[in-house]
Amino acid sequence: MPSDHPISAATMKPGEDRRVLRGHRWVYRNEIHAITPVPPDGGLVDIYSAEKRFIGRGYYQQSGGIAARIFSSHQETPDRSFWEKRLRRALALRETLYPGEAVYRWIFGESDQLPGLIVDRYGDMAVAEFESPFYRQHLEHLVEAIRSLSAVCSVYVRQRNHAPEWYGPPVERVTFSIGNLWGSFQPERTQKTGLFLDQRSNWPLIRPFSAGAAVLDGHCYHGWWGLHAALGGAVTITACDTSSAALEQARENARLNGVEDRFQFEECPVETLLANASRQFDVIVLDPPALAKNRTHVKPAMNRYIEINTLALRNLRPDGILITASCSHFVDDHLFEEILKRAAYKARRRVSVLAWRGASPDHPVLLAMPETSYLKCVMLRVE
Repeated sequence: MPSDHPISAATMKPGEDRRVLRGHRWVYRNEIHAITPVPPDGGLVDIYSAEKRFIGRGYYQQSGGIAARIFSSHQETPDRSFWEKRLRRALALRETLYPGEAVYRWIFGESDQLPGLIVDRYGDMAVAEFESPFYRQHLEHLVEAIRSLSAVCSVYVRQRNHAPEWYGPPVERVTFSIGNLWGSFQPERTQKTGLFLDQRSNWPLIRPFSAGAAVLDGHCYHGWWGLHAALGGAVTITACDTSSAALEQARENARLNGVEDRFQFEECPVETLLANASRQFDVIVLDPPALAKNRTHVKPAMNRYIEINTLALRNLRPDGILITASCSHFVDDHLFEEILKRAAYKARRRVSVLAWRGASPDHPVLLAMPETSYLKCVMLRVE
């Protein structure tokens, strides 16, 4: 239930409000001059400039560098109508992007004016993920809005430091379609919110190059790159992952689509498979998890990206295709381009860029917040 704690007021230091006034939704702790009264974790806080000009309303975070996340430029109360309005607006975009479909990222945090909240929909089930107690305080309104605006019956809620819980009948396995492919997963056994839907618009890139091809789907997770390769006519698809649970689900998805006879599953790091490969591939996909989760990880992440991309380039046949990705925000476009240049040099391969893509449009980028742009997905032709 919503807290009875009074709404706090935070005054920013002189000159520190420019970024927030331009639309950035985070207020850092070292930018605040004073805050009264000190709110509880997840409590409401109004942000003011040094000149006492109202900037926005958000929720407070007791720990970390970010003190407040702004969810409104007005003094809105997060009541039932607030949640319905936010979810309705976000839903209208997804229904325009994917007419007649029921699988998408419904809420993408700051870009949908609900900072720190992720909601993915899979037909009649949704998964919500957050960290702040703010969302737990308003969970009843959030779940009610999800159900009232869609055919969702069950919501699986994941919050850090809390056991996951169901709102509505528990779902052991959810089955759904994306385009003309079928997939499924077990919500209680999967990572994060289910699929990595940020690559949804990029998966079809592999199809035109898959006819008659030998494909390696590195970091395959549930196998969606491989499924699209099969749809494009791939002869063999080697699906590689270090997670036995992910490979089990990838195998089930191949079975659902009637292409399991073209898949071979390998439980090992993709570096190991590439270093010991006895044959070359026509198409290789590298889609690793985030290797740089903060700035201190950038250097080791850069070295690892160079290593795996070099190995992939060496294991491609002439005129082969490498689709390589990074979901690390701290590895920006310029750095990722430098990584690929170094890998091409080390592999002694001439490389051309065919496509440079970001996340699917149900992950909209807030122009004032570069943090909402994190995915790089690059298609390379290798001579």
